[in-house]
Amino acid sequence: MNTSAVAKLLNVSHSTIQRWVTQLNMEVERNQLGHYQFTDDDIDLLRKIQDQLNEGVVLQKVTISEKKIRKANVKHHTEPEKGQDHLIERISRLEKSLKTKADDVVSYQLLQHRSELEDMQKLVDKLEARIEALESANVPPAEFYLASEEAAAAKKTKKKPFMKNFFGNTKKNGHSSLSTVDSD
Repeated sequence: MNTSAVAKLLNVSHSTIQRWVTQLNMEVERNQLGHYQFTDDDIDLLRKIQDQLNEGVVLQKVTISEKKIRKANVKHHTEPEKGQDHLIERISRLEKSLKTKADDVVSYQLLQHRSELEDMQKLVDKLEARIEALESANVPPAEFYLASEEAAAAKKTKKKPFMKNFFGNTKKNGHSSLSTVDSD
């Protein structure tokens, strides 16, 4: 049972149950969320506490002979057990393989970066040669215009509206040139 259900059963508040458990150092199981889970023995123990409190005993002086006291479960190991040696050895092998794999990944990445840098360097060399050729006086005009056309194509051009391509700019002084026909 959870704390709320026990509190309803004993007709006390939720916080009262929690206070009794903590102040009397009762050992109560907890679920995966950390909430108390009371067994029938725990509920019987809480009823005995409630009876003593109803008789006028102060909570600090409540005594229950069969009360469960919280204990720390600490195990001291002086020697590793049989299974632990195997686990320690396996962990060591896994750590070594992980380190090796990490080194392999870094090496692969470095090779990839080196390849990319070499490709970029080839491109830079090619561009430098082209720029030198364009800047030299021996460049035939056709090649110069071809290079400038490529540069212009790379830039975005502003598109004219569809109708302006056919009729051009038809508005003059705020009036359309098509509507200036005199009617006599």
